Amino acid sequence: MGENTEPRVTLPSGPERLKGTHHRDVDGYGNPITQQLRIIGQRRREAEEKLDRHLQDARKSH
Repeated sequence: MGENTEPRVTLPSGPERLKGTHHRDVDGYGNPITQQLRIIGQRRREAEEKLDRHLQDARKSH
């Protein structure tokens, strides 16, 4: 046997995959990687806005 001895999980495809899911899950919002990328993007935008405010304040005070 190889290194991967754990059983593989297969996900249903086609119409069965959509049963019991909400639209937001289907279009990628439920994907953990997508969620992480959204959080990273949001944090980056917030940091850039904070830096812009700080630079504007520094320019005003000098």
